[in-house]
Amino acid sequence: MAMTKNVLLLTFTMALFGISFANVNYTVGDSAGWKSMGFDYAKWASKHHFHVGDTLAFNYNNTLHDVKQVTANNFMHCNGTSPIATYKSGSDKIVLKEVGHQYFICGFPGHCKMGQKVDILVLKKSMV
Repeated sequence: MAMTKNVLLLTFTMALFGISFANVNYTVGDSAGWKSMGFDYAKWASKHHFHVGDTLAFNYNNTLHDVKQVTANNFMHCNGTSPIATYKSGSDKIVLKEVGHQYFICGFPGHCKMGQKVDILVLKKSMV
């Protein structure tokens, strides 16, 4: 009985303070997906708190787009010629493994400059 009360108290406390140890799956761009025009990815990213272990899902037409993970400098200049990684499936799942900024752009000509890029700030796993 005491054990049940302790488990209930712990569960209640975690719910009250928003404590979660679960990884979260984020669809980049929500229902809009990963596209070159008409979506503000910076605004989208600012509404979320990304942590190590979370997953980004990039959904797009792979005949029109791709996803390239790039350095900060290449992100700023929309340069996808030397990516850290390239994804082309149209339904890419990327697990966030490191703390810090993770930069993604579309490598198709002109798309990044039209706003198809996102800076994801990854935080260490948190209890809050």
